[in-house]
Order: sequence, then C-alpha cells, then structure tokens
Amino acid sequence: MSKLEELIKEYCPNGVEYAKIGDICDISRGQVMSKDFIRDNSGEYPVYSSQTENEGVLGKISTYMFDGEYLTWTTDGANAGMVFYRKGKFSVTNVCGLLKVASKNVFPKFLYYALSVVTSKYVNKGMGNPKLMSNVMARIQIPLPALPVQCEICLLYTSDAA
Repeated sequence: MSKLEELIKEYCPNGVEYAKIGDICDISRGQVMSKDFIRDNSGEYPVYSSQTENEGVLGKISTYMFDGEYLTWTTDGANAGMVFYRKGKFSVTNVCGLLKVASKNVFPKFLYYALSVVTSKYVNKGMGNPKLMSNVMARIQIPLPALPVQCEICLLYTSDAA
C-alpha cells in the first residue's frame, strides 16, 4: 500500500468531502494595464494576463498588487481555464482570474493540482470565444481531503515534475 493510500485510509475512512471554490477562496480579477503602461513603468514584478505563453507574463513593472500564494487562471481565449500557481509579488490584468485561498483546510498548491484537472470541463466554448468566468469558477467543486493527504498529493506531483 502506498503512503497516499495509507493516508487516505487513515484520514478519509468515509470518503472525501467536496467544496465549492467560492466557499474556500476569495475570487477576483486584476485591473486594466496597457502595454504602454507596462513599458512606461518597467520594473522587476511580473504582470500576469490571460495569455499562456511565457507562463502568462505580459511584462514587468515597478509596483505590485499581490504578495503571497495565489492561483491565476486564463479567463478567455483558446486556453481558457488554464490554471497557474503564483508565489511572490506580482500584478494581474483584468482578463486574468485570481484565487486566494481563504480556508485553513486547503493548501494552495493542492488547489492548483485539483483545478488543473477539472477546469477545462467548465469552459464555455460557445459564441466563438471560450470563457471561464469568475461566477463559474466559484461553483466548481473539488474533492477536499485532509491536509496530510493534500500534502502527500503535492509531494507526488512535485516529484513527478522533477
């Protein structure tokens, strides 16, 4: 039996509860930032947008809006629903969704892995421009195992990526 299986057996003997993203996270968006603004305020802090190339970095500016662990997601376009883990000081544009974990029962990195698996199912592909808006993100439900199980899942994903 793997360590993960042992932890699930110990901490989740009756199964795992599910939680809505809106119940465990603060959901927001950034602000409008033109390429001219970014050029005129060049600095060290990344500005993330809805794009997915270059890890979503649109440019770097001298100030930041957020400092800590967050998730961002691509709200619209061909890669709508793509999720990114962010740590440190950064800003986001108005076309980038932002999640701040508000629950002590959720590791941000675990949430990143969980959402990376499910968000594509919630993207609205109608009307020519795929979208995953904040109100839909808030309704997504994810399994929420005990913290030791979340920690082990994060370790497994991290070692797979190495």
